[in-house]
This record gives sequence, C-alpha cells and structure tokens, in this order.
Amino acid sequence: MTILVTGATGNVASALIPTLLAKGEAVRAMVRDESKAQGLRDQGAGVVIADMDRPETLDAAVAGADKIYFLIGNGPNGATQGLNLVAAIQRSGGNPHVVRHGMFGDPRSRIAEHHREIDAALAATDLAVTTLRPTFFTQNVMAAIPTVTQMGQIYWAAGEAKIAMVDVRDIAESAAAVLTSDGHEGKSYVLTGPEAVSFTEVASALSGAIGKDVAYIDVPNEALVGSMTEMGFPEWTALGYAELMDGFKAGWADAPHDGVQTLTGHAARSINDFARDFAGYFGAPVPV
Repeated sequence: MTILVTGATGNVASALIPTLLAKGEAVRAMVRDESKAQGLRDQGAGVVIADMDRPETLDAAVAGADKIYFLIGNGPNGATQGLNLVAAIQRSGGNPHVVRHGMFGDPRSRIAEHHREIDAALAATDLAVTTLRPTFFTQNVMAAIPTVTQMGQIYWAAGEAKIAMVDVRDIAESAAAVLTSDGHEGKSYVLTGPEAVSFTEVASALSGAIGKDVAYIDVPNEALVGSMTEMGFPEWTALGYAELMDGFKAGWADAPHDGVQTLTGHAARSINDFARDFAGYFGAPVPV
C-alpha cells in the first residue's frame, strides 16, 4: 500500500511520516523543493516533487496512491491548492482513501472557508473520505519561546478563552491510525486535548515546567496580525488567525472531544504534558 503525504515538511507530516514508516508502510512524501527532500529519503520515504500551485505537477504525485493524507497550508491560495489536488485525484482514475486534514474552528474565519470549499469538492466525488478536524495546535505556543525566555511572558490575542488545544503528536498518531486501518471511511473526527484551557493556564503550566514565573499578556488582534506579518506570514493568513481567535473568545472549541482517544486508544496529551516535554525550548535548565 502506498500512502501519499502532502505538506511533507510541515509540523504534522514531520511527525506522521516517521510514525507510518515505523509501521512498515510505504510512504510517498510530497514536497515542493528538492532541497528539502533528502532528509525524507534518509528516513526511508519515497519523495515526489510537486506543487499544489502547479496542477500539472500533481498527476505524478497521486498516481497509484492507495491512501492520501490531504493537508493544505493556511494561506491565501489554500482553497485553490486543495481544489487542484482534488482534480488531480479525479484525473488519476484511481480510488484512493482520502484522509482530509481539516480544521475545527470558527466558520467565519477565511481559513475555515477554504476548508469548507475543499470539503464540498470532495463530497461531490465518489471518493472515500475521512476527515480529521483538529483545533488550535498546542505547538503554536512555541511561537512564544522568545518572549518566555527573555521576559517570562506570553503575548496572545485570546482573552480568557478556553480552548481545547490539541498536541501535534496526537494529530499525527490519529492520522496514522486512520491511514493504517479500515472502517473510517465517511467518518469525521474532532481532535482536541483532554480539557479546554486558557492562555493564563498555559502560562501556569509553563511556569511549573521550567521553574520560572510566566505571565500571559492579552493583546488586541492588531498586535497579533502585526507580529505574524513581521514573522513572514502573509497578511491574509494573519487576519485569518485573528478571526479564529475571535471565534475562540466567543466560545468556539471550549469543550474537549474524544477523537484522539477513539483513534489512538490513549488519552490526548494535556497542556501539562506539552509543557513538561518541551520545557527545554522555553528555558528550563538542562539536567546534568
């Protein structure tokens, strides 16, 4: 069985591909840039160079794939990229099981709108589709590493919203479970952590893990957008994240779901698990 993984150098795929390879699966990793391919080959994955913005490159990527992990980036071209991949799958004449990496976020966000367009296009085909709908990635908190290490502060535009954040490792394990077993066709799973937490609670978890006081500072959306664009994100994407934050502040994703437990057989990782496991990135002393 050949499993095509799109977005192969991204956060989720970087955890998913080693998991699939460890299970003995044949992985075809799709990357846009040959310079990023060697590390995947070294792991044992096959590599196909293709770009969702260039439809003519996608036919070779999907040809002969038995299963496809379908992930797009959160950018202004996301919907077009996704529709290009749907069209390529249909052109291939194959019948792969498509595991869609969707999202669970406020539908008023432009990012969510892109996902709806892609899901609608897939629904109009005869393909077998399973949808994974993760909430806010816990690993997004790592964007605060500089301010935590330098000032002991997290700046975010979430107010006191409770968000059932999900660890990327749990997303990858859930995806691997679907890709390597049967009976998930036509189903949708919301992936969250075990509880909804505020950023004040995130700061508290980090404080306990690194042995240093960490405070959460709420900022307006404008500050979030400005910070993201300074980091190199397109303004479209930054505005989309601000819209998602508005949804979280309105109560979107304020309760946990059991998708991770159902698919992996273990409880989802908590914010304390994340803080402990990544404490070194946030300035915890290195054990001697």
